[in-house]
Amino acid sequence: MTFFEAVGKCYRKYFVFKGRASRSEYWWCFAAAFLFAWPLLLSETADGSLFTILSFIYFILTLSVVIPLLAAWTRRMHDVDKSGWSWLLIFVPAVGFLVLMRWATKEGSPEANKYGEPDNHPFVQAKPVSEKK
Repeated sequence: MTFFEAVGKCYRKYFVFKGRASRSEYWWCFAAAFLFAWPLLLSETADGSLFTILSFIYFILTLSVVIPLLAAWTRRMHDVDKSGWSWLLIFVPAVGFLVLMRWATKEGSPEANKYGEPDNHPFVQAKPVSEKK
């Protein structure tokens, strides 16, 4: 999955916390959020009216990125057969971060798990309409 496909899919699944996300989808979305926002983060340390405006823009961008990244994180954990609530391990000093990074970089299972089929297609798949009997 390419950078633009992954970012597009991440934003098309803005509030989708079910299903699975591949490593490339999650890490490209994370990279896009970081690269887009870091220059504005630097404005937090400076003073002046221009920097106040940039700080406000940074705040709005942060809000617009948090939900899709949390959704992608949850789907990423589902891909390695873990609960989306596993992010709470971040509160375990040192060990929690290492465990989460291991899971985030681990290859997902190629077959279906309890969270669904692997979702490596760059576009959101339409659900098939089931026939009524």
